[in-house]
Amino acid sequence: MLALIRLTLPNVLLPATTALATADPFGHEKGILAGANVIMPNLSPLNAREKYTLYDNKIYTGDEAAQNIDHLRKKINAIGCQIVTNRGDYKGELYV
Repeated sequence: MLALIRLTLPNVLLPATTALATADPFGHEKGILAGANVIMPNLSPLNAREKYTLYDNKIYTGDEAAQNIDHLRKKINAIGCQIVTNRGDYKGELYV
């Protein structure tokens, strides 16, 4: 589905969600390789994360936390991509 969205909406910000990583240990990487171009880090403090659980058995590897950005960067670099931490605003015309 990510690949189809990427083909039909080439300029969209498309996330490789935590749900992908919950379903598969390499979910973020597979999502990026399929066409996603965003990973949303969990910036909630560790002591507050349970208040924001959207579904049961949500994976927490620590990679998505701000303090572990280097580990996430290594995983993404290993698939030939790189992490950019600036805003992802698109300044051109979006296809809707």
